[in-house]
Amino acid sequence: MRRKKLLTAGMLLLLFLCCGLFLLSRLPQNSLETTDEAFERFTHTLFLNEVSSDPLTLHYTFSDPETFGVADVPSAFRLYSKDASDAEAANLENTRQALSAFSREELSDSNRLTYDILSYQLEKQAALLDFPYYQEVFSPTLGTQAQLPILLAEYAFRSEQDIENYFSLLSTIDAYYESLMNYEREKADAGLFMSDETADAVIAQCEAFLSNLGEHFLLSTFEERLASADFLSREQAEKYLDSNRALFFGHVVPAYELLIQGLTDLKGAGKNPYGLCYYKKGAGYYEALTAAVTGTGRNMEEILLLIEEQLDTDLEAVAYLVSQNPEILTSVSRQTGLLEPRLILENLKQQIQDDFPSVPSVSCQIKYVDASLEKYLSPAFYLTPPMDRMNEHVIYINPAGNYDSLSLFTTLAHEGWPGHLYQTLYEYSCGFDPVRNLFNFGGYTEGWATYVEWLSYAYAIADPETAELLAANGAVSLGLHARADVGIHYEGWSLEDTEAFFAGYGVTNPDTVYQIYQAVIQDPGNYLKYYLGAAEILKLREQAKSALSDHFVLKDFHTFFLSVGPAPFPVIEDYMEERLLSKDAKKSLIFFDKVVK
Repeated sequence: MRRKKLLTAGMLLLLFLCCGLFLLSRLPQNSLETTDEAFERFTHTLFLNEVSSDPLTLHYTFSDPETFGVADVPSAFRLYSKDASDAEAANLENTRQALSAFSREELSDSNRLTYDILSYQLEKQAALLDFPYYQEVFSPTLGTQAQLPILLAEYAFRSEQDIENYFSLLSTIDAYYESLMNYEREKADAGLFMSDETADAVIAQCEAFLSNLGEHFLLSTFEERLASADFLSREQAEKYLDSNRALFFGHVVPAYELLIQGLTDLKGAGKNPYGLCYYKKGAGYYEALTAAVTGTGRNMEEILLLIEEQLDTDLEAVAYLVSQNPEILTSVSRQTGLLEPRLILENLKQQIQDDFPSVPSVSCQIKYVDASLEKYLSPAFYLTPPMDRMNEHVIYINPAGNYDSLSLFTTLAHEGWPGHLYQTLYEYSCGFDPVRNLFNFGGYTEGWATYVEWLSYAYAIADPETAELLAANGAVSLGLHARADVGIHYEGWSLEDTEAFFAGYGVTNPDTVYQIYQAVIQDPGNYLKYYLGAAEILKLREQAKSALSDHFVLKDFHTFFLSVGPAPFPVIEDYMEERLLSKDAKKSLIFFDKVVK
């Protein structure tokens, strides 16, 4: 995995949970309401029910929940149980039925787009319910045990109630992890427990988390947040410091000790050290998972074709550039003249103005991953701010990424401008229905960040041929990982098969290939979000360019894509084709911006 936009929903057992949504199918339409008004009431209820059912999701969605009509703020983690999981599956189906009761043709353009997105994605999420216990909650990089500490360390204290809510979370983290261990035991009983290699990696991560407890980052970051809480007296702050320390050692430390012991006890229960297709329903699960997390709309054969076409395009670009200028390989410089992250972000903000629509300028905090998590977290990631705090942005950089000047530049393009941070600001300016935030459209968001990362080489390097060469080379590297993802999980590649594949492209270090193999095993479909998403955007761009010919403007295409907002690619393509075929599309796609606002 390269980088991720860290979302609180990543901790949930299902990609989308509909806790308490059974009532939605019972909501009658008022005879005085229009279809649009009834639909918006439906989506508003759906959104509030979901975000208010989980305390972390709520805290990272709203800084002031009561302003948005949430009176009862939950204060404990949602515990896993088989009964709760079954109830959520039933609620998901009820939500689908409630949505289908609306007449799509009677909705406004913006509500019709929301309807299309909900209809498509709820169907994909429902398909995953046919594969109980296939999802893994404790993977080394994307697992709950890896992401939750960051969310706790970033938990903002805007009032004393926030601190009390935070303490409630800490006091229940051991019970939460025990419930997830129950899920892992059920996975083991179903013959679907993780491999020993994955278990060892998660155990090692938990052990690293428990190192240097006296100066642990959850203690130091709590103290830093408390120091900026000007609503507290010195006596109150000291009391809270003592309470936090007691909860950390009384609940957080035991929670990770519980995971270590539980996973150690289950080692040996996992019978499959290979890809998902070696499980009875594994290939079907991989297809359903890929459909849900990438939003590509293609079957596996079409996905393979798209990956290989994009790989061929980039390999041909590299070969052509080298044939035209053989010295380019020895003259390439990875120095941009910028090493300070804040200066890089400012530089990017200025350079992208000709190619991307404008958004408000905001500040962004740059933070660094704690040493205990360096080995396991992504090279960098961006944290989305609450909807009512769009001036609070954080990008984490992992020192283990060993950045040079160029890789730091392109990483900050991916996470910042014009990547995740910029994309978040643009989405907010469009005023999309908040219900769309319930879904993590990995193909759209990570695809966009990867696409603009490739573009950013031209901002970092003055020589266009060198920039094109390095961008194409980076795309090839990610493409090989994506191709291996499908090969391992859908076609059944062994480690030896994977070694042979990478050897064909000059990657012959067995340790490197083993690490890639294990990363793919541990997080199925992860590379596809990035690569397929970017490839789909390039396909859409070429489609628009072909239709508009000399009238194509890159900035207009970016405006169109961002104005649709996070969505599955078939939905985006349908809306683009509709505009391209309309009379108004004679000169550009820019008018689409007006349709969805």
